[in-house]
Amino acid sequence: MEPRMRGVMAEIASRPESQWPGLLAKKFPADPVMVQQALLWLHADRDAGGVDHKPQLGDGDERYDLQVMLDRGATSCVWQAYDRKLGRTVAIKLLQSDGIDQVLTEARAACDVISDHVVRILDVHDGDPPYLVMELVGEHDPERGEIALGTAASDCTPRDVREVATWLLRIARGVHDAHLRNVFHRDLKPRNVLITPISRKARIADFGLAVSAPSDQPSQSATPLIRSGPSGPLSVQGTPEYMAPEQARGLPLELDPRSMTDRAILVALDVWGIGALGYSLLSGAGPWGPRGSGIGAWERAASGEPPPRLERTAWGERIPKRLRRIIERAMAIDPHARYPTAAHVANELEAFLALRPTSFDRTRRARLALWARRNPQLTLAAGVAVVLVALVLTTQRTVAKLRNERAGLRDEVSQQQTELERLNQKVDTSRRELSRTRNELHDAAGELDNLQTSVAEERRLHDTVLQAKEQDLREATAATRQLVEALQTAKADKRQAESLRNQYQSSWKAAQREAQAARKERDAARKERDALREALDRVQRELERANRSATPPS
Repeated sequence: MEPRMRGVMAEIASRPESQWPGLLAKKFPADPVMVQQALLWLHADRDAGGVDHKPQLGDGDERYDLQVMLDRGATSCVWQAYDRKLGRTVAIKLLQSDGIDQVLTEARAACDVISDHVVRILDVHDGDPPYLVMELVGEHDPERGEIALGTAASDCTPRDVREVATWLLRIARGVHDAHLRNVFHRDLKPRNVLITPISRKARIADFGLAVSAPSDQPSQSATPLIRSGPSGPLSVQGTPEYMAPEQARGLPLELDPRSMTDRAILVALDVWGIGALGYSLLSGAGPWGPRGSGIGAWERAASGEPPPRLERTAWGERIPKRLRRIIERAMAIDPHARYPTAAHVANELEAFLALRPTSFDRTRRARLALWARRNPQLTLAAGVAVVLVALVLTTQRTVAKLRNERAGLRDEVSQQQTELERLNQKVDTSRRELSRTRNELHDAAGELDNLQTSVAEERRLHDTVLQAKEQDLREATAATRQLVEALQTAKADKRQAESLRNQYQSSWKAAQREAQAARKERDAARKERDALREALDRVQRELERANRSATPPS
């Protein structure tokens, strides 16, 4: 360690342990990996008595040179080391002296798995201390010019939901590759998954609880919690926050992958582990993580109640329904309801990432929507084609409608022209009738004038007759009364004549409407005039008789 770094570490180590993360974040604000590494150094220094303390790998074992501590757990720690024999950088996992069985079990399980998604075991040492030599998960950083180390998924924040699905896909492929070798992990959790720093690929590590099927009896790694069950003793083994319900309730002490029944149990456990891992990466906590209810994770796992439903990620992004269904089926409480193999999970995740239908996308509408998302250009072209066809059909319908409307307007115009011609004919007829009526009225007016002239003449004649009658009456003494009555009658006739004249005058004013009536009144007036003349003649004859009767005989 450089003197400057040693001074910084000594300064921070002098402070309380609770202040170490904050102080390191201030010292290395742009290098979170360095902060994590410094914390490991400080804890190692606290436990071992010095920052530069390195454990011994055994007497005379100088092949591996321990360089930097990468991780530390309750029973083991991981160091970055240099392989002097092959000239490469490796990772060495050191365990406690009494962990030789665990070392051999994990080595047998992991070394038999050939997969790009699993950290390979390169060597094993069963001395004191026991350790495993593993592939160092890291990539060359071109900006820094050095190897950048991978980090556990528990310390690596996913960029988005698709990256979580990609990690789960690789983990499911690795788990399936292990199952093909009859190796079952049984302890999948974010801390047992390493993420490469540049390509950000996920790889499975730590097969400490793995079950494999060698030629002898299957061995188990760590000391399990033994509890009694109805069919005998049961083993409870794993991380409580990520346990499957049947794992929390206890499994048989020995599970042989060569048995179909035991193999189905082991496959279901790892399928649950894949789902629990995805649940944790999305929500930021394990399925049975603390929720403030006062019940431990192991009790919640064993209760059989499903974990809280996934809705949004820890960073606030909404979890797609298709991905949520995959995780929920992988984490089904009933093991028989889960995916039958890890390969099925991988295929479902691959379909989700490729926007292809999963086992849940069975409707034609869902498949069409996924096809549209997979083929945006074709979808856009199809959409444009549909729009164009719709526009063409709409245009055709509009043109046909306009043609029909134009034909209808033509019919209406024709009807209106016919109606206009009929109205013109009626107007012409009315004009002719009006002209004829005017002529008739003019003729009636002339006849009325003639009638008035005749009435005036008759009046003058009547006046003359009356004068003569008055003269005769004055001379007639015997027929005076009769003459007076005749005169009164004549006066009445005169008044009647005057009334007729007034009627003729009013008829003249309304001659346009009562021309025929005027003719009839004229005829009636003429008849009355004749009657009057006859009456006058009778009066004259009577006067003559009266005169003759009044003259004495000579």
